[in-house]
Amino acid sequence: MKTYIWTAPTRIFHWLLAVGFTVAFILGDFDNLSNLHFAFGAFVGALLFFRILFGLFGPTYSTFKDFPIGLKSQREFINSFFSKGKIFAGHNPAASVIMLSIFFVGIICSMSGYLLYANENNVSNIGINEDALEELHEITANLFLILVVIHLLGILAETFFHKKTGTLQSIFTGYKNIESKNAKLNGFHKIFMVLWLIVPFYVSYLAYGLPVNTKEQENKIENNEYYDNDDD
Repeated sequence: MKTYIWTAPTRIFHWLLAVGFTVAFILGDFDNLSNLHFAFGAFVGALLFFRILFGLFGPTYSTFKDFPIGLKSQREFINSFFSKGKIFAGHNPAASVIMLSIFFVGIICSMSGYLLYANENNVSNIGINEDALEELHEITANLFLILVVIHLLGILAETFFHKKTGTLQSIFTGYKNIESKNAKLNGFHKIFMVLWLIVPFYVSYLAYGLPVNTKEQENKIENNEYYDNDDD
């Protein structure tokens, strides 16, 4: 028996988020590629924003009300994980906590990245120390990576102990080998999916075009001012 669990918007988001975060994280170490880092960071932030909205009115299994995060569900999941206990059609309790954490940390990481850019390039100043913003951005980026690793380990454990469920395959196909209610997209979900695919790419394009005052440019400006003052 197969049940359709993960609809197209959820699966596409999953893979775009994986690619977007990976590239943004790697590019963070290259100052000469800062615009690409901005672009992928903004892409991740926009993806997460739409995913949070989708969690409010999306189809079965993708909405937050279908995330079993309560302590009772956590205990039940832990006690039955290594046996043929209760099967969770959507996210299991542990995965629910990890996914919600990824959404929360990812949004903070993306927002702190923009605020850091705004401070460094004199776009705006919200009164937060630049060093504090940079530290927050780095901490949340590393925490995001840790959560992703835990998520991957969870998928491996689920595949090993509950292989017949088909959790790993469901990330690609949307189907699990369980008996439950099929997830369905209505007309509004489909329209929302189109926006979800267009807006993050557009936001990424805008972020790529942000003007950047690099350290090299700042040094040139300071040197020019020094020589101008010296001539006077």
